[in-house]
Amino acid sequence: MAKWFSVLFSDVRKKLGDQVVFSNWKGRGYMRTWVKPANPRTNKQQANRDHTKKLVGRWQEISGDADVKAAWNNRALDYGISGYNLFVKFGRKSSISCPATGTANSAISIDYAVGFLVGEAGVYVVKPDGSIEDITPAEGLSSSGSISYTPTDTGDYYFFIALKTILKTGDTSPQAYQMVNKWKPDYTQGIAVEAKCTVS
Repeated sequence: MAKWFSVLFSDVRKKLGDQVVFSNWKGRGYMRTWVKPANPRTNKQQANRDHTKKLVGRWQEISGDADVKAAWNNRALDYGISGYNLFVKFGRKSSISCPATGTANSAISIDYAVGFLVGEAGVYVVKPDGSIEDITPAEGLSSSGSISYTPTDTGDYYFFIALKTILKTGDTSPQAYQMVNKWKPDYTQGIAVEAKCTVS
């Protein structure tokens, strides 16, 4: 690469049209030919993007409460990032899935993967009446596995990976704002599939 020095411009950045890119590396300015970034839009890439988009939407649902946002921000201090970044980080590394349909009083299998400390993780279900139940096994979760759950009523059940240690002062688990992820990326379809079971 040719060296480039300028007495007029000590720090030029960005690009000039679609021809030249200016940047800085270790205090030294340089320029190179602009190359259009690759965007193959594979199913895996699309599924991961959809998963992230849904996690961001989930954060927007819970972060309207200043106390919830503060609780996440406090937890994120150990990582040197914001509560939002921690939420998405933990969610991206986690997944959960279940059968699309089930029958009342018959067990279904919930598959999960936890992307943070398993001692802080739980599996919650939102029942058809809107109530939340912690269905984490007494022995806790492993980094990935399956648990069995028997729905008793008909309707839609939603399963979440939850961070049980996030709590506002005075609250007890389970809380909706602890629930991080209810999706699993499907690399065949190119989407993140919701852990929703319709029970009849």
